[in-house]
Amino acid sequence: METVGRRASERVELEIPIEVIGLDYLGNQFFDRTRTLVIGRNGGKLCLKQKLVPQQEVTIRCLATGLDADARVIGQVGKSEEFYYYGIKFLDEEANIWGVEFPSLPDSEAATGRVLLQCTGCKNREVTYLDEFELEVLEANGSLSHFCKRCRDASFWQKCQGETPGSPGATSGPTLPAERPNSRREPRREMHITACVRAARFGQDFVKTRNVSRCGLCFASRCNYVTGEEMEVAVPYSPGGGNIFLRARVVWAQFQVFEGTGIYGIAYQNLRG
Repeated sequence: METVGRRASERVELEIPIEVIGLDYLGNQFFDRTRTLVIGRNGGKLCLKQKLVPQQEVTIRCLATGLDADARVIGQVGKSEEFYYYGIKFLDEEANIWGVEFPSLPDSEAATGRVLLQCTGCKNREVTYLDEFELEVLEANGSLSHFCKRCRDASFWQKCQGETPGSPGATSGPTLPAERPNSRREPRREMHITACVRAARFGQDFVKTRNVSRCGLCFASRCNYVTGEEMEVAVPYSPGGGNIFLRARVVWAQFQVFEGTGIYGIAYQNLRG
């Protein structure tokens, strides 16, 4: 889902019912009613019972909006006993069939948190980039005031739960000593909110942040990450879905021998400026 001038790694975990029409790898036409697993501005990740190959074209119809678009299969990204999982990209970069508004790049450059919100009035869904103060309000109250283009007025917005199955609850590590000094271009704000870290070696790791900034964050974990390790991070994280994962890399690590817990500083990847 990489496009010039945008973060390639922003993804929203959200299950949306869809219909997919196309040809399988044997050239047989198929029709499948299934769901997305992840959506993005230019495509998404979905599950199908059919075996496909990269560069195949399919038509996807979103049952929630009634809109459809042609897409190209980027490749297979996994499978289970029942499904194959594929990454897809819309042929038309302006196609937006998900019924979710994605903000412009300038709105995202100053963001500390990224989350899918839903207007409590008209139920409009929008990917929203939050600064540290908005993030703190959302974490404390579960909602915040935000202008709604559809209502044409300020309204209350809540985290969008979608249809994604719940995940295990977040856990927080013990109280840790202050982190070591570190030179940064962006100031960080002390904030203890739930985040989800996904790395190849450990899978999903639910943590509490110690501080956050637009370029990265610091957290404590019992997983033994190493400097340079790549991962995906969603902050804030909601077990119900609507989470946006960004690619990140560990830039420093400090392991506490007696507590068996590490403190990690990570930096987001593919951020402009």
